[in-house]
Amino acid sequence: MPKFHSSLNDDHVSFINAQSLFYVASAPWVGSHINISPKGQPSQTFSILGPNTVAYLDATGHGCETIAHVYENGRLTLLFSSTGLAAKTLRIFGHARVVEKWDQHFNELRAKMASENGDSVDITGARAIIVCKISRVQTSCGFSTLPGVEDGDATAFADHDEEKDARETLEAWAAKKIERREMMDFQRANNAWSLDGLPGLKSARMAADQNFAVEDTKVWFRRVVRQWDAVALGVVLGMVLMVLLGLVDFIHIEPRFLTHILNFQKKQMGDYHDEL
Repeated sequence: MPKFHSSLNDDHVSFINAQSLFYVASAPWVGSHINISPKGQPSQTFSILGPNTVAYLDATGHGCETIAHVYENGRLTLLFSSTGLAAKTLRIFGHARVVEKWDQHFNELRAKMASENGDSVDITGARAIIVCKISRVQTSCGFSTLPGVEDGDATAFADHDEEKDARETLEAWAAKKIERREMMDFQRANNAWSLDGLPGLKSARMAADQNFAVEDTKVWFRRVVRQWDAVALGVVLGMVLMVLLGLVDFIHIEPRFLTHILNFQKKQMGDYHDEL
């Protein structure tokens, strides 16, 4: 059975530190894409800043779904999981914020992460730090996950491909982009918008010379239009409330334009009678 906790305890911290991979899930208010991203090297990128706060370094990639979703609504879920006989799953639900690399608090926050980790927190091509305030922690047995592959199991190497194993790591790729001065061009082309058209990495948007006020207004309008049923319901409820308050004489609704017309007509009739 799952267990819920209001914050991380020592057992949770030990379990998190023992994992070599974690996942980040997010979604927009409106849209067709629910995103989940694997994150490696937690010893270099993930840090527990307190029982109710965690943070991780976000590396440059081909998308910016998590950043865009966090900017829009802040919702974030982190998943840590182990397999085998000691299978276990830990989820962190929380509200996140984005601290981009150009932000004045970025280096200060990264230094704090390093001090909490007792290790260097850095990754080539880092574009932001995602800080998550924990609202709930859930743990479960993890029995639905597959058991780990035993050493020597031939099936583990059935699809072995040397070319795939030799592919460059994300850090090596990022280092080449930085060396060639291509990183900002890449971010401008790939990190300015999410798949659902939400604003993404602010530095990428600035590099693309976006007008933040105009583009953010467009996004807001599209979101409102997609929720037309909620808008219509709000208008109807507002009208019903005004009528009810008018019936109990709590408010006096006076159509001013009709009053002006009637006063004008009275004045005209008065002038006409005076002439007679």
